[in-house]
Amino acid sequence: LGNCPLVESDIYEVFARYVEGTVPHIPWCETPLHPESFLFQPQLAKLNRYGLLTVNSQPPVDSVPSNHPAFGWGGKGGRVYQKGYVECFASPDKANRLTRMVTSHPNMNLYAVNYSGQELRVGVEEGGVTALTWGVFPNREILQPTIFDPDTFLVWAEEAFSLWSSMWLNLYDYESESYELVEKIRDTYYLVAIIDNDFTSGGKDKTTFPLLDSLFKVGKESSS
Repeated sequence: LGNCPLVESDIYEVFARYVEGTVPHIPWCETPLHPESFLFQPQLAKLNRYGLLTVNSQPPVDSVPSNHPAFGWGGKGGRVYQKGYVECFASPDKANRLTRMVTSHPNMNLYAVNYSGQELRVGVEEGGVTALTWGVFPNREILQPTIFDPDTFLVWAEEAFSLWSSMWLNLYDYESESYELVEKIRDTYYLVAIIDNDFTSGGKDKTTFPLLDSLFKVGKESSS
């Protein structure tokens, strides 16, 4: 995880370097990026350097053949779909900016929670489980391998925040500058999940997508 971080941008750099492949893993991502993320890798790295620390993302996909080299799954002969989705850690200021951004985009939903359990929601109904990835195949029911469930997200968030402690905080001496920095991020940042329900808004082989562009604007504005 690099040398002893002293400022928040040092942490951002670790996340960005993971996206670029020079850091092999981070506590929340034990394997390298999936091939579908290679298409927008430079933009994703820059987003992390702006302080939106991504731990999961996917572009929208609309009726791509199931044998597509980047987006395909489930065998031949089918068509696969997915909604744009980004999950990231964000400071309270950036989380509030993201909330305002999603409020102005009726196709998007936001769910966020911090270490203390304070929640932010935009467009998320009670029990609002939604499919993120699905596929249509001959002679089979529609498959939904990935969904977003707010209750499951809360459980995952507890684990995600605990990883700041167990996998990063304990690398440094108690009350050292690096210790206090990681502790501050753990205690104040939100884990934010944003869904763009308009899965027709992206291209099959483009290097960006609308949700990523919107996040990029928020990150740039908040860092200027």
